[in-house]
Amino acid sequence: MAATMRIPTEFTAVDKFTSVVKQMTAGVSNFTKSTASAVQRVNSKIDGAFSRLSGLSQLLLGLSVGAIFSSAIQDIKNYDDAIASFRTIVSDLSDKDFEKYRMQVGLVAKDTKKSSVDVAQSFEKIAALNADLAKTANGLATVSKEAILLSKASGFDETENLVGIMNQFNLEAKDAARVSNVLAAGQAAGAASISQSSEAYKNFGSVAKGANITLEQSQALIQTLGKFSLFGAEAGTKLRGVTLQLQKAGLGYKSGQFQINDALLDATQKMNKLRTAKEKDAYLTKLFGAENITAGKIILNNIDVYDQFTKAVTGTNATQEQADIKSATFSNRITEMKNAFTTLITTNDKSNKILDITKDVMVVLADNMDVVLAVGLGLIGAYVTMKAIMLVVTAVTFAQSVAMGINAAATGAMSLAMKGNTVALGVYSAASWIATTATKAYTTAQWLLNAAMLANPIGLIIAAIVALIALVVSAIYYWEEWGASMLMILGPLGWIINLIMTLRKHWDSIKAAFETDGIIGGFKRLGLVLLDVILYPLQQILELISKIPGVGKFADSGLESLKKIRTNMNLTENSEVQVVTPKQESMSKQNTMNGSLDINLRDKGGFMQSFENNVNGFIPVNVSSTQGAF
Repeated sequence: MAATMRIPTEFTAVDKFTSVVKQMTAGVSNFTKSTASAVQRVNSKIDGAFSRLSGLSQLLLGLSVGAIFSSAIQDIKNYDDAIASFRTIVSDLSDKDFEKYRMQVGLVAKDTKKSSVDVAQSFEKIAALNADLAKTANGLATVSKEAILLSKASGFDETENLVGIMNQFNLEAKDAARVSNVLAAGQAAGAASISQSSEAYKNFGSVAKGANITLEQSQALIQTLGKFSLFGAEAGTKLRGVTLQLQKAGLGYKSGQFQINDALLDATQKMNKLRTAKEKDAYLTKLFGAENITAGKIILNNIDVYDQFTKAVTGTNATQEQADIKSATFSNRITEMKNAFTTLITTNDKSNKILDITKDVMVVLADNMDVVLAVGLGLIGAYVTMKAIMLVVTAVTFAQSVAMGINAAATGAMSLAMKGNTVALGVYSAASWIATTATKAYTTAQWLLNAAMLANPIGLIIAAIVALIALVVSAIYYWEEWGASMLMILGPLGWIINLIMTLRKHWDSIKAAFETDGIIGGFKRLGLVLLDVILYPLQQILELISKIPGVGKFADSGLESLKKIRTNMNLTENSEVQVVTPKQESMSKQNTMNGSLDINLRDKGGFMQSFENNVNGFIPVNVSSTQGAF
């Protein structure tokens, strides 16, 4: 029978957990207090700066901010309408292909400093006037850019004129710059403006193309007549008649095709062979006809002027030069700033995604308008009920105060009551001093709100719900940029969203802590993550403040300290300090050992039994987790 030996033993548990928890709790408490103090100091400075403004200034500031947001919403609406209208012109494009056109709208807007709404409308006009110019997004963007530059140089919308001339001369998208430069150079060199030249081309362009008259030559002819006060459609009609009469007379065909320069030279030579003025006049009348005799004489007598204009409008960059001159005004710079704001909020990818999400949400609201109205009416009822309760409470409180005053006078306790009232009045006065200006602005806003509610409460509720949805969607989408700070000031709804987003961001680290360090290590990591629900939005707020000129320097030191704290807690994506758990540390200390292993056991009776074993090599030592994860 095998012998059995029982060894009674004693174990002593050493508490290494409580002291660590106390230290951690104290550290977190101190940090929370210092953080709260820092926030309070920043808040006090902001409140102080705001309180120094007059009531009217505060109201105007609020209205200005509201106007910016209102303008942004209107711009987004106009842009979406313009894009949808343009999409109908190129409806055969897939969503993927159309996205290239949408991208070009933003690029052209940034390049020309026009709003994305104007550029989208330009795209639509060009595509409607000539579908071939819209075959590619780059081609359409090229034409649109030149149309916008030409419009700046002219002062009028020249999109239709530019595309019309390109159509008459059968030109491609790459030729748009050539057309715009010819028109702008003609305006600079001659008397006919861009708009007047465009009107002349409407009556003369197709005939000029058929007669091999180039774009530059036709512009030189227009400017030659303009020098003698023949402008616009009239000039185009006269040039059309002169060209057709020269062709009818068989002049200018030396090369086999009609050439306007050869025709003018032939006509001049024939006229110069005549000896008397009467013969010359008869020749010109027969050549050009009574209707075109004036224009014909002007051109034949000013061939040198025509040659000078031809050289002046060839190979220039006049459109850009004139557009830059016309744009260098104070009023235009203000317009360009507004255009840049519109383009920014309408054409970047994130804004488009937010807009799509918001539209989807609005579709759901429209499909469930009965529920929206029910909730809205419920909110109105709750608001009215709350007002009624507050009125009742105010009345009861007033009556109670009167009763207490009478009772105090009757019982001789007036001094004690006055003492209490003095303290209360002091607190009330201090609070009123801080809130007086804000109350004035709030009273005005409340009056406007009440008026709007009486006018159309349901529409206001729907607008508020849509605005709140758009704000929350934007804050979630931009959570890691500024959304966390925005959600922080939205109240309980924003706090809950921030909690969810923070847990989602750090979920992998929480899971890893539970798996590697047990329940204590997991809860420790969870506590740090929950603390980040406050720290991360606060960091974003300080980052925004630090970017304000003249004020940002006050937030820099606090921002750097906060970043360092979050880094040390391993709460940032690029933390320099990595948390090493005791378990990981103990495992890293395992090494190869050479020596003896002695095991000594002592029982209560005082007997000692010794066990010795000489062991060389690696001795695995397993340490239990009874001491916790610290």
